[in-house]
Amino acid sequence: MDLSRALGYCRVSTQKQFTEGHGLERYIERLKQYGLKQEQIYWDIESGASEKRAGYNRVLDAVRKGEVDKIIIPCFDRFTRSPLGWEQAKEELIKYGCELISMDGASIDLETPDGLFTSRILAAMAAQVRDKNKYASIQGHKFFQENKKAYKAIFGYKKEGDKLVINNDEYGHTGASIKDVALEIVDLFLELGTLEAVCETLCKRYGRERNRIQWLDFPRSGKAIKVWLENPILCGKLRYNRFARDKEKEIIIESDHEPLIDSNKWQDIQSILERNPKGRGAKCRNPLVGLCKCGHCGSRMRMYTNYGREGSEWRRQYLQCLGARDRAGSKIICDKRKFYLLDAAVDAAIDALISKAEFMASQMEEVPDFQVPQEITELQNEILKLKRLGDKDYEPVIKSKELKLEKAILTQVSANNAQSRQYSLYIEVLKMKDEWRRYPKEELAPAFQDLIVTVNCFTGNDGTQSFSFLFK
Repeated sequence: MDLSRALGYCRVSTQKQFTEGHGLERYIERLKQYGLKQEQIYWDIESGASEKRAGYNRVLDAVRKGEVDKIIIPCFDRFTRSPLGWEQAKEELIKYGCELISMDGASIDLETPDGLFTSRILAAMAAQVRDKNKYASIQGHKFFQENKKAYKAIFGYKKEGDKLVINNDEYGHTGASIKDVALEIVDLFLELGTLEAVCETLCKRYGRERNRIQWLDFPRSGKAIKVWLENPILCGKLRYNRFARDKEKEIIIESDHEPLIDSNKWQDIQSILERNPKGRGAKCRNPLVGLCKCGHCGSRMRMYTNYGREGSEWRRQYLQCLGARDRAGSKIICDKRKFYLLDAAVDAAIDALISKAEFMASQMEEVPDFQVPQEITELQNEILKLKRLGDKDYEPVIKSKELKLEKAILTQVSANNAQSRQYSLYIEVLKMKDEWRRYPKEELAPAFQDLIVTVNCFTGNDGTQSFSFLFK
């Protein structure tokens, strides 16, 4: 079979399926065995009901341009789980004469009434499986929430029946308990300031070999430590609907399990992580992390390291526009493929801050009065109105709103404390303009994160590069 004008497509629904189940890797491998090359395969990590999948839409764009005669898929539900989405895609395939080939043997003949009927049945069955999975998931979440049950234990805890208890078992053969190591992670983060530094310190103390049972092993990456530190189980609470797109649906409730740390310490940790997801930023490889954007297309900039020999002057960090990279599931939207030297961007940021220092310090001389957010006021009024009705049927609703109010107040208090500390610190720092150049660039991350909103990177027609800054 001639596959020179063919594309392959596959997908998985969640990041967990990708990282733990390796389903995407298996689908891609099957498509390669079928005869496709890597550059002919597009993929997504997203629900099959979504019509906004980047890889899926790139395939359909190629169909509309007449570049494709065949689309190869592992099975029908990897292409779509939406009957309406299938009807729309089917019209495109018929219009441009593109064949859809399923590797599981299902017949998808779009030229006959029987083939069209079969395709609609496959789309309906795929949607039914999706709806069943969604219903089962909703009912499962509802059961756990109503009974105040934890989904699973995290590091530092274990489950005895349905209850969470602190894990005092020995960690490996180290002589320390799992509880001790968990508390050590918290103390190290507050002391060292960055997630990567915590991870590296733990690996040096307890070895780099992973435990096959995840909740018996300390988090072994900066991202995993961040997720662990954000879990309210640590302070004696439970969280539900963590991945809800509408963050207001996320619920945190009190639990009867023993906390590892108190709520105040947990809130302090959240404040640090909110200001800089990588921690306070000490020894951060990219002190401008999350701030840089392409001034031409608006895409985020990623750090790229040109690895040379250890200690070589060629071992440098650069910034690259994500919109200029050819990746599966994404279009090239920027023709500015230049690399920006990270050191040049950091130097420009220091120059810009020094030039603005006196003005910014004068604006910070008085710590502003903190206003009560409208969300808190509205919740208080709603709770008061419901209580005045005196109807017992409203008690669950009142309790839910009270929990949401408590969370909102704790978050606001923590944010106010953090902002007060920030004002006091930066009034002094901004006045000492000469000190900026004496600090190692890796230690400037907290200041950059707190004072800069955006760094825009530009390349002129003559190839010269420049940076502009938006300050808070």
